[in-house]
Amino acid sequence: MLHYLCHALNLAGEEAYVTEASVDTLRTPRLTQDIINGHIKNGRNPVMIYPQTIKGNPLSAPNVVRYLVDAPEGRTREEMNWGPQDLIYAQREELIPAHMEASVLATPLVNDTIFHLAAPEAPRQGALLWLSQYLNKGGTLDVFTRDAQEISSRMLPRSPEQLATLFRQSEVMYTYEASTACYEAILCGCPVVYLPNPLTLSRPMQGLSYLEGAGSAWGASDEQLRKAKETVHLAQNIYLRSKERFWLELEDFISATQQRFDQKTPVGPSVTPTPAAISTPISPNATPARRKRALVYSVESTWSPCPQIRLIRPFAHLQEEWELIWGIQNGQLQTDPIDGADLIILHRFTPGLMPLASLKAIFDLGKPIIYESDDLLNEIPHDHPEAAAGASWKEGIEYTVQRAKAVVVSTQFLAEKYRKLNLNVYVLPNYIDYDIFYRPVPQRSDDNITIGLLGSSIQPSNFALVDAALRTLVERYGSRLHIYFVGWECPKGWEHHPQTTFLSFVHEYVNYAAQLKEWNWDIALIPLASDEYNQCKSYIKWLDYSAAGIASVFSDVSVYNEVVTHDRTGLLMPNSSEAWLNAITMLIESPEKRHALASAGQQEVCKNYGLQEKSRLYNQVYRSLI
Repeated sequence: MLHYLCHALNLAGEEAYVTEASVDTLRTPRLTQDIINGHIKNGRNPVMIYPQTIKGNPLSAPNVVRYLVDAPEGRTREEMNWGPQDLIYAQREELIPAHMEASVLATPLVNDTIFHLAAPEAPRQGALLWLSQYLNKGGTLDVFTRDAQEISSRMLPRSPEQLATLFRQSEVMYTYEASTACYEAILCGCPVVYLPNPLTLSRPMQGLSYLEGAGSAWGASDEQLRKAKETVHLAQNIYLRSKERFWLELEDFISATQQRFDQKTPVGPSVTPTPAAISTPISPNATPARRKRALVYSVESTWSPCPQIRLIRPFAHLQEEWELIWGIQNGQLQTDPIDGADLIILHRFTPGLMPLASLKAIFDLGKPIIYESDDLLNEIPHDHPEAAAGASWKEGIEYTVQRAKAVVVSTQFLAEKYRKLNLNVYVLPNYIDYDIFYRPVPQRSDDNITIGLLGSSIQPSNFALVDAALRTLVERYGSRLHIYFVGWECPKGWEHHPQTTFLSFVHEYVNYAAQLKEWNWDIALIPLASDEYNQCKSYIKWLDYSAAGIASVFSDVSVYNEVVTHDRTGLLMPNSSEAWLNAITMLIESPEKRHALASAGQQEVCKNYGLQEKSRLYNQVYRSLI
């Protein structure tokens, strides 16, 4: 929906961006650090549009719009830590809680260039089923839905075109919760039966009011289904009229944001924001207060995990004190920002890609130079996907570490490795923006189990620790068990296995957080072989999985046994196949144990590892290095 809002703002003559992948069919340019730096330089006054799920203002944006695209579950703006000056809009009037003032901006929900009636109409047969959180919350399926083809997001992903084809072929779709997929089905001529339940669909207003109820049945009675079939053909014209109203509402939205925010002192965002649409109106030429400036040289995308975790998100909570300037734009090293920088950060493997002459020139500038990393990138093991490239990084990384004013790393073990080259090493542990990963701990009502392994967990030397156990388990549990592999390559011998799904690594951090919640894993496995490279890794997977409500099993190595309390916030296993088999079996057989582990881990991470509270540590360390 935010993509279409961005598209519409651009068509209306505004300047708007999205911060995740663009959509080819829409005018949704992707925000880059180069664009952000240009806005800062020119004194632009950006407006950040957050969906209602975002607590607080993680980017310290000067102007904020909250957009309710779903019911905010009765929470107040104070509980969500929304600012008193934030504007609030809702996609539909019914989404506005009684205690909250908001205006309506009914952004169209459906791409009707894809989801529309077939011409001519063909005979329909069969039923579809949509659900997402219903089973996780303890729901059970009605008998008449059990033969329907499930198309929920927890199944293998389908393209919009594939979904549209199914909608045009099917006689009816059943749903246990509201979803945009319902409206897509209706616009394709497939009536939707909303199945009321106290868990995910308690009120008819959650879904039926959109499209004025055309093509919708509240409950599976013959009378309701007849009404839905008789009115489904009206939906297309109703939707077209709603799109016409939207453009009038958009004019009011633009006017309201300009009036509310255009007189404020311009403070442009200096870090990459979370997914939202951003409009940047021109503001008066006031000068922002001088903050400390860190010039970052990193070849990694600002959207990728390491820059997000180690730099962008920590400093997003320090907007009043710090400004990050990204020093590599479109593959070119930028020198203009050097004079105004208080310190320079060389990030991860970036110095390993630079000629020694260029590194020497940077050190000769006389600025404080900091090397920052959360991996032992000058000693990458042979089976790592980047081993070949890593061999060429070694000289540049070690040259930088030896000459840097300081080295900043994420773990004590990694610090000890780098202290052999530079005694001035600081440890800033990884923390987490809890809200973007949070998912309620699932409560399954069936016997199915989903296990996930991600990233380094499926590298050959690590995966070998659990390979035999997983093969035993897929034989033992059959179709009850499904395994997700997410990474660079599917583990050998598991390609096309009917009980597995292989997904390429999600390189964009905020998209990874969203995907982790949508995969609905019950159990995560984190095997780590006992080598120095793995000992240097951080416990970030424990943070991510715990926040997402996943019961997790870890190798009993220092990176995890320093933070995980065995049998309470996770399981710590010796590197034996039998131990892993027994631990996973216990979690499969005991929903109560899974829930207890996941709940305790989630509570621990929420209480003690929140980035917003810990960002002061980053401020203390980096200020001491100027």
